[in-house]
Amino acid sequence: MRGGSVVKLPGPLAAALAAADDNYLIGLCNKGTVNRAKKDLAALAEPSVAVTEEGVQVQMGDVTCQICAPLGESRCSCPSSGICRHRITAILWLQQAQGEETAPGPAAEPAKPTFETLRAYPADKLAKQLGPKRLAAALFRQRSGTGPSIEETSVVTVEMPWIPAAVRLLDPLEHSTCTCHSKTFCIHKAEALLYWQMSRNILDPAALEAARPPEEELDLEAVQGVCQAVQQTLAAQMATGLSRMPAGVCETVERMAALCHTARLPALERALRGVHGEYQAYFARSASYRDTALLTRLSRAFRLAAALETADPKAALDRAGRFRDDYEAVGDLELYLLGQRDFDGRSGYAGTIYYFWEREEQRFYTYADVRPTFYEGKARRRTAAVPWGLPCTLGQAWNCGLNLSGAKASRDRALSATEQCRAVLLGRQDPAQVIPAKAVCTDFEWLLRERSGPHDPEVERLAVVRPARCLPQDYDQVRQVFSIRLVDGAGRDLFLEVHYKKEEEKVVEALEQLARRLRRKPDFRPVFFGLIYREEDRLKLYPIEYFAEWEECL
Repeated sequence: MRGGSVVKLPGPLAAALAAADDNYLIGLCNKGTVNRAKKDLAALAEPSVAVTEEGVQVQMGDVTCQICAPLGESRCSCPSSGICRHRITAILWLQQAQGEETAPGPAAEPAKPTFETLRAYPADKLAKQLGPKRLAAALFRQRSGTGPSIEETSVVTVEMPWIPAAVRLLDPLEHSTCTCHSKTFCIHKAEALLYWQMSRNILDPAALEAARPPEEELDLEAVQGVCQAVQQTLAAQMATGLSRMPAGVCETVERMAALCHTARLPALERALRGVHGEYQAYFARSASYRDTALLTRLSRAFRLAAALETADPKAALDRAGRFRDDYEAVGDLELYLLGQRDFDGRSGYAGTIYYFWEREEQRFYTYADVRPTFYEGKARRRTAAVPWGLPCTLGQAWNCGLNLSGAKASRDRALSATEQCRAVLLGRQDPAQVIPAKAVCTDFEWLLRERSGPHDPEVERLAVVRPARCLPQDYDQVRQVFSIRLVDGAGRDLFLEVHYKKEEEKVVEALEQLARRLRRKPDFRPVFFGLIYREEDRLKLYPIEYFAEWEECL
């Protein structure tokens, strides 16, 4: 101290000053304020100090600071609403004075903080503040190892670059700071505290999942009204009969789908878009139209509307479906573009889906370049997808490797086209050099058990298949279906089938060439990549790609 008598500080304040290092002070305000306070301290004349009931009053010129424990509750006569440089200067002066009072002797190692208030914050309050989507995203990052960087000193510093935000968690918690400059316990502070508690095994992710709050409830009155209208409309159409149905039924179904969108019923909206597509195929006299397909879609939409009408709030949320899943950070991915599929579905969407093999985790990812078509009078020319700063279109990168940094994906492993993600295009490689032998299925019983669940997402029904034999079948003129019977080593069947329609023309032409080759060389064994599904009592494969020279790559 520069002179004068030593002030006896209250015990709690003395302990708070001893524990407050530079990191803690920076956490109270920011680094610039602390550096400015240190300069002010160097030029500071002897202040006037008085002990009060609340702590210590420090008079520095025309500014008066009331320093108390915890330090974040200290006050200043200046108009600043946050922790100002005057308060930091007063704290530094008191620390210096305390240091001089306790000298000489070696400096004591500061006690490591226990962060009691951070530990004691309840999980249910965190879950409620974060909400279901943000909580699910945090749990996903924790599971995938793509969470924030956490540094623990006298404060807990949590860097969350995907927001972006940096949070300094202090004890007591209410004095924590965030780069969003919120004075309250903001959503970023809550998320940072969640990650820290999980990293310290204070929170069990399973328990946190159980505490997850329900999603925003639907307006059940509006849902019931829309569902009743849908059921009445579909019932009237089935009573009228297809032969007496006017072409205006397409517009009627489209209006019902729009009502479902407004009522936040995406599953029912998609079901009605499918009905709309079947009606369009009927009135266009499409060769691929089938009465059974229309009846299936009508009954499916009717049953869903009936179930939603009588559902309780929780069941209604589950059955309503989602418009889209949120994309979450999954880190860096080593991808290989294995195939692509064009589609022009009757559900009102068209585009291309690209299928990637991820080398490290050895599983599939997809990227969809899709657009809605239900408001278009006719198909528009599409530009090819060039996401992630690639030097070429995705179609031109077929059978090439990609190193994707900063990737984001949905729960169903659908990749985002976010500009924050960048890709480095690698050279072309043969697929057999990329796909390990254990990932090539030769046992169709395993496909039935693991890859054909009727409610599984598409990415879980993808498979690379090598049959023991391939037996081309006669073209089904009635159903207009091209098929090849694939047989495994135990004689089990997998039927490759493609329904002939305009958008599948190139697929059928390629498979017809393959069938001619198979008839010439019965021992020829290509490798197929596609979607596994069940239909009636058969296991079937929709082919996305086939590889004739796979054996040469092994």
